[in-house]
Amino acid sequence: MSVYDITMRPLLAAAKNVKPITQAEFASSLLRLFDFKIPRVFGIALSGGVDSMCLAYLSDVFARKHDTTVFAFTVDHKLRYGSSTEAKSISNVLATQLGDTHPHVRHEILELDWKYAEKSSHMIERTARTLRYRALAKACVKHRIEHLLLAHNLDDQVETVIIRLLRGSTSRGLAGMRRVCWIPEGHSTYGAHHVKILRPLLLQSKVRLIATCLEAQLQWFEDMTNHDPTYTKRNAVRYLLSQPEKLPQALRPEKLASFSERLSVQRRQTDLSGLQLFRRAIDTGNITFSRSSMIAVWKMRPEAYDGIDLNSLVSFIQRLVSMVTPLDLSDISSQRYREVVTKLLDPKETTFTFMNIQWTHTTKAVTRRKQVPLAYLEAQPNGGKLAASPFGGRKLQPHKNAKNRRFSLTVNRSAAKEKEQEVGVEHYWTLARQPIPGHNQPVAVVLIPPSGWSDWALWDGRMWFRFRWETTKQTSPKPIMIRPFSEMDRYTISKFGPDVERTFISKTRAINGRQLSTLPVLHDPEIARMIAVPSVKFYIGKRELLCEMTPKNQDVLTDRR
Repeated sequence: MSVYDITMRPLLAAAKNVKPITQAEFASSLLRLFDFKIPRVFGIALSGGVDSMCLAYLSDVFARKHDTTVFAFTVDHKLRYGSSTEAKSISNVLATQLGDTHPHVRHEILELDWKYAEKSSHMIERTARTLRYRALAKACVKHRIEHLLLAHNLDDQVETVIIRLLRGSTSRGLAGMRRVCWIPEGHSTYGAHHVKILRPLLLQSKVRLIATCLEAQLQWFEDMTNHDPTYTKRNAVRYLLSQPEKLPQALRPEKLASFSERLSVQRRQTDLSGLQLFRRAIDTGNITFSRSSMIAVWKMRPEAYDGIDLNSLVSFIQRLVSMVTPLDLSDISSQRYREVVTKLLDPKETTFTFMNIQWTHTTKAVTRRKQVPLAYLEAQPNGGKLAASPFGGRKLQPHKNAKNRRFSLTVNRSAAKEKEQEVGVEHYWTLARQPIPGHNQPVAVVLIPPSGWSDWALWDGRMWFRFRWETTKQTSPKPIMIRPFSEMDRYTISKFGPDVERTFISKTRAINGRQLSTLPVLHDPEIARMIAVPSVKFYIGKRELLCEMTPKNQDVLTDRR
């Protein structure tokens, strides 16, 4: 008996006795994910398998009813023989079974380029995922799509939980895939930070998806590599779950699905709590961010975070890290963030590094000015009116042996002075990009057209750049290089005279000397030297280029779910 017979044939048999997914069910789920605002266009990832064909069918009916457009993207991975032919066959199936005479469903094939990618067996699954999401992100930006639907279902969710359980994930990871999230690898495509992944079928079993396709008489394509347990870790887990009667009760699909759903609700609550903490810190000025130096400063008092859930603090720190780091946040486990939270709230080190960020700790005593009353003795005639005193207004009579009995003494508290009083300690964490070593410098080359803006280019995983000529009209495209600041640039600046050097010093005075190496420099290959440090608005000579730059993580204050 083949692996296919073990994994798929029982599902096909069970689907004949299961109720298909209704249009009302799908529309209700999708509308909630859309926040009840139907977009004019949305996309779906269409592999041609039974899951995605079910999604395409349900999305087509939804689009017809609500007069919106669906882009179906099929990714040709170029990893197995016949993949290109199969991708074209999916177009034919859409045309014949869904119908292409109306404008609601449009199909595109996205071919992956493996020229510079890692194809080794132990990395192939991860690399394919990275390239696939980058291709989908670019397609979404091209068609101005902000919602991309994936066909992940409840069976996929259970597989994910098992894989993360084997990996030793925390409760956040064991909550499984999110129904709504930002598109992975979106940081490598300008504009993709607006694209959300939606999974409207995540709570539906695969059997119901199959039943839907059978009822609609839809054809689908089986990728036999998905049933080879030796090909990927997910395939091995899928084979394991295909025989639930052999599993312990706690690891059976229905138990894992319920467990994941409970953790998902908790994760959602902690994410919202982390977002509120972060917004409050921004609004009160406790977190400041310099766009010129890409340095963030967090002013905090540890006691203010007492009693806050650790997972909420993890969500808070993830947002703080995303402002500065050149790395992708998805590469780091929640456990690592938990360790960092402990360091931040109970600081015993002055500096440490995490996510290519240098964290520097300083403290400052917090004082406030307080009115302090002054008490002094005042002599008054015995027959006169006495000022109020702490002794109930009674007179302080002179001693019986005193030579002068005509005066009495009283305490006067009417005067006061201001005095500074220490009330606590504030901790400051400065987050700056780790100094970039000379042997591993990030470089981006942008081709500037004779007129109009260039394409956006991502430099050092932190900043997007684009350029156009301000006055000079070029006859052909010209390349400009973006690289880090170096000691050679200091020498170049000094050659242009003391005025230029003083200007540069004044514009970078607030930046630590070692952090200068993290600033972007515009380098002209034709004259083989720097021409500008655009983030601090420093230019050598006449400025001929207009430069726009923006931080990579522009969604830091939005709900990432």
